[in-house]
Amino acid sequence: MEYISVIKDDVDLSKSHKYLRLPHPRTGQPQLYLPYVNSAGHETILETVKINGSQRRTWFIGDNGIDAGNILVHYPIDPLFLVIPIIIALSKTNNVQSFQPLSDLISTACSLNTLSLPEPFLPPSKPGQSSTKAELGYNADLNGLLKMKIVKRVFKACCEKKVIPTISSSPSSSKFAEQKYYRPSIQIIINHLKRKAEHLSQPEQFEKFDHLVRGLGRDGLLGEEYEDLRKLARIQASYEHLSQWLPPQISTQLIQSHDLTSLSIHLKNRTDAAIAASQPITNKSNKGDGTAKGTKRKAPPSSKGVEALKKVNTNSMAKLTNFFKPKESKKK
Repeated sequence: MEYISVIKDDVDLSKSHKYLRLPHPRTGQPQLYLPYVNSAGHETILETVKINGSQRRTWFIGDNGIDAGNILVHYPIDPLFLVIPIIIALSKTNNVQSFQPLSDLISTACSLNTLSLPEPFLPPSKPGQSSTKAELGYNADLNGLLKMKIVKRVFKACCEKKVIPTISSSPSSSKFAEQKYYRPSIQIIINHLKRKAEHLSQPEQFEKFDHLVRGLGRDGLLGEEYEDLRKLARIQASYEHLSQWLPPQISTQLIQSHDLTSLSIHLKNRTDAAIAASQPITNKSNKGDGTAKGTKRKAPPSSKGVEALKKVNTNSMAKLTNFFKPKESKKK
């Protein structure tokens, strides 16, 4: 065994479960996700993350030792993060302005080249060989994801909806039926993420994450006098925390949707003060006085005593060197 797996207790391991291979919401690289139905009947999606150890270690489960260096950790992920790349890809298609039935949008999404992934463990096809579905732009795992009820519900919540009444096709019935059409909307996604960030920025939720609280201390915002700035800092930290699962363009729009000017000024002033404090202290007297190169500097003004000594007549005075003569050698 090359790895061990850490998984939630409510996953029924006696049943078979199929992993879905999907593009990661932020990077677009292949990522494994495990959908399942828990004991309460609720659909859940787990993201699988591989943690590589620097050295191989032996793990003991009961009396059995497992020589493994890698761990697969499974943790729940909000379906909203998986739907966002699909909404972005659909918003770039030619018929972005039109309302469509949900089935048509799902069919289009599964056929987009931007959401397709190459087949795993296969070399690239050679000229003349038949192309795989992934190379043609079809993503079967994405189709399986969009069949889940919880994902469909989130997908609808990220779209504008238009309801058109239609006459029932049954000749014996005169009742009107409703036909629903949907149009992907990035602005609706931004609104969902802002509400999620506001919920995360509440103190009772924010303080559950130690690394976020340490960020406030690093920026010097734990004092009572920084209450207003601390609120903005919690919102910004929430945006950055959610950005782990967001495409770059959505992260940028999300941060720009909130006015964080006062917080940016505080952080800039704090950074400038730290840089100034780290600079070595220099002697100002060593700096140039602005005189041109090659010119002789003026001597500083002398005292009155020095000026008086200059007027003294020293012609009759013995020189100082007369007092320091070499000793005469002794006669033998």
